[in-house]
Amino acid sequence: MRVGKNIFVFAVLSAIGLFASGVNAGVQPCGGESSKTGKSYKVNGTGISVRSGPGTSYDKLVNEKATRILKTTQYITIDNSVTVYEECSQGGWSKIHVTDPDYLSQSHRGWVSSKFLRGKKLDSSGSEVFTEADFYFDKKTQPYKSIIIAGVNKVHRENSRCKKIDPSSAYISSSKGTASNPVFYVTCGSGSNVFNAFFSKSDVEAGSKLTATKHIDKSVAIKQCENYAKSNATHPSTVDFSKFMDLAVTEHPNGNTTVMSSFTAKNSFNLQLKYNIRCLSNASGLFEANITESK
Repeated sequence: MRVGKNIFVFAVLSAIGLFASGVNAGVQPCGGESSKTGKSYKVNGTGISVRSGPGTSYDKLVNEKATRILKTTQYITIDNSVTVYEECSQGGWSKIHVTDPDYLSQSHRGWVSSKFLRGKKLDSSGSEVFTEADFYFDKKTQPYKSIIIAGVNKVHRENSRCKKIDPSSAYISSSKGTASNPVFYVTCGSGSNVFNAFFSKSDVEAGSKLTATKHIDKSVAIKQCENYAKSNATHPSTVDFSKFMDLAVTEHPNGNTTVMSSFTAKNSFNLQLKYNIRCLSNASGLFEANITESK
């Protein structure tokens, strides 16, 4: 269930129904022998089977949609990338359902061994502290285990846009950093606001603040977009850039800002046409733009 290498993998798999399998029928309810708990837990380990009742004698729950897609029996499991709510416990087993990510809440519910559940670790201020059990490490990331754990906790504390963070997604960047100073990332946010927050080995070792990336001033972003329209027009002096009717400016959690608008300008045949423009900027300035003829 790891999402480290692609922040959209959960959404894609959910969309095709690979995870969601509907509410499982035949799951034993909390009975007279069980104790009602109502607690939220993190999970230790991966590939933990969800069963229909409190014990290994009960069947593992089948993920029916995933089974149909992959043409082989797939079972519902949980791992340390999810948070679960324990409804009750009985004889070392817990009846749970996944609460985060929420799209698994209806399909991923049943009984698991209580030994795989653990409470959140909190610091003196009440903020969650992530430990090794919250991460996945492989041959590439194992040498940087302490750096990654410390970096993710710094991002969580210091980046105001990373209060919702998935430590299990932390991984080494293939496009940033150097051999002596690798760069890592961790997924923050949820839904359409998901983004990767980056930090380097030197950032962590130097104790650098890993605060949220500042956005470019909106008026500057708009002006840069207008200048791009003029620089790409056949007759720049004829450009009339819309700063009101069609203008939309969006600040994204990763620090980027999108400017969408329209403009009119004369083409090579001296005909005045309308165009749509989309510009993407960050604190350093405009780095991507696209112009299309309005239909």
